[in-house]
Amino acid sequence: MKHLATGVVILLLCLALCFTSLAVLDRWTTHATSQLEQALELADREYFDEAEALVTETWEFWRRRRGFFGMVLRHAEADQVNSTFRQLVEYAQNGCSEEFEPTCADLIEQINHLCDMEKPYYYNVL
Repeated sequence: MKHLATGVVILLLCLALCFTSLAVLDRWTTHATSQLEQALELADREYFDEAEALVTETWEFWRRRRGFFGMVLRHAEADQVNSTFRQLVEYAQNGCSEEFEPTCADLIEQINHLCDMEKPYYYNVL
């Protein structure tokens, strides 16, 4: 009976850690995508310096959490987001508005997809 109780406690701790990491991932990806959406709106209104500053700030936010993302996400998808982020920062610094907007929209979709892949939806389990 003692072994069963220990096993149940360990299982519950693992489940709690999974849901905690999912909540943190959701909060951080939501923050990043909302900032990127703001940068996209600023670029649409031709406030490109402000959009560049916001993209750079979001990239720094993402980079500071790269270790966590590396633990909870698939590396191929996380690497793709990092690569797209670097492209977006470069486009923002160079003022390439025609490349900035589609790349920013693509990055928003990639980040949203990262979070959706980790949620316990039926299509992620089956």
